[in-house]
Amino acid sequence: MTETRGQTLRSRSQAQVVWAQFRKHRLAVWGGRILLVMYTVALFAGFFSVYDPNYYETSPPKGNHPPSIVHFRDPDTGKLSRPFVYATKREFDVITLQPKYLEDPAQGKFYIHFFVRTPEQPYTLFKLFKSDFRLFGVKAPGRLFLAGTDNFGRDLWSRLMYGGQVSLSIGIFASFIAFVLGLVLGGIAGYFSGKPIKISAPFLGKGSLLWRIPFTLFWLALAGLMASAMVQFWRVTPGFSVADVAVGLVGLVGASFALLAAFVRLVQLDLDDLIMRLVEIISAIPGLFLLISLRAVFPTNMDALLVFYLVVFILGFIGWGGLARVVRGLVLSLREFDFTQAARALGASDARIIGRHILPSTASYIIVSLSLSIPGAILGESSLSFLGLGVREPYTSWGLLLSDAQAGGFASFTDRPWVLWPGFFIFLAVLSWNFLGDGLRDAFDPRKRH
Repeated sequence: MTETRGQTLRSRSQAQVVWAQFRKHRLAVWGGRILLVMYTVALFAGFFSVYDPNYYETSPPKGNHPPSIVHFRDPDTGKLSRPFVYATKREFDVITLQPKYLEDPAQGKFYIHFFVRTPEQPYTLFKLFKSDFRLFGVKAPGRLFLAGTDNFGRDLWSRLMYGGQVSLSIGIFASFIAFVLGLVLGGIAGYFSGKPIKISAPFLGKGSLLWRIPFTLFWLALAGLMASAMVQFWRVTPGFSVADVAVGLVGLVGASFALLAAFVRLVQLDLDDLIMRLVEIISAIPGLFLLISLRAVFPTNMDALLVFYLVVFILGFIGWGGLARVVRGLVLSLREFDFTQAARALGASDARIIGRHILPSTASYIIVSLSLSIPGAILGESSLSFLGLGVREPYTSWGLLLSDAQAGGFASFTDRPWVLWPGFFIFLAVLSWNFLGDGLRDAFDPRKRH
């Protein structure tokens, strides 16, 4: 502690300094608040929704129903009352031939009740607990559509809540995969830069088993892939030609070299060169094109839940390269610091030095990079779902809801603009994450502290 003008000033911890600097960035603070609300609502989507996201009625139909008008004043007395809605009746516009819904006060008022139970439409909380408790609702036959309905008559408000679960969680999970890959591979590339390692097959009994087994499996898989490609080429080409002979020779030579590397040869490998060349290959391909290409490799009729996991993995796989490149540069400098040399002199293993001493020193950059990569993953999932290659029914996401809106053509802008709500939520989530990342970057930057 130090005495200054009669006041006692306590030294602040690093976390307190970062928090104080972060609070000065008003847009970042508001971005964090908005994200907190969005993730809370998505986490408890069943509670905040009005109906099951896939529920619709065939009689009377409610397709493309506009948002319900909530009344706060009793028309008979003119005084404020409990919020209520009127039932609607469906008619066709003779000019546009589109359905229109008119309020029907003759059916009475349907008051909005809070903390209601809907035993006919239960939901599961965290896929573990079954519940029918919702924040608000109206009694049948009244219907409450806060954001209107889609062309099937499904409540868009409820679908937006459940769509947020997929879109927002995919951003977190995909960024986490990219974070782990980029951190580990970037750390390995930087630490072993200029230090090629020698790897041999397990049968030779040389080198660390940690390296020998994975690379032996890699060469075996490569040999099997070449042999499989050669056989598939012969099966799809009719007759017998010079091309068949050429492909056979190339496949046999390649498979032979792969088997030789797997079981006989001693391989000297520069991990830095291998990882960075892989990063350059991924970076050379446009992101959206690579995303669509990787998704197109798998069948389109996969189970909907498997598609969710597949999209998470693909987004994480294509997003780790930039982080790995920066982490490599940081590790190249950190490995020469005194604390790293001291750990090496005390006999610490390479894995311990990387995991306990070097990578934690990159934490400030990693936190900022992670917060800025999440909006990219959200946009990637939305793009895939919009193109019909992402999440499918019975699940929903904001990108899939936008795809449904796009199927309505120009009428989605003129006759039923409420179907464009998913685009607003995507924009709001991406903007909030960018504000939050910008605030974290300033907070961790010592040059901007004052």
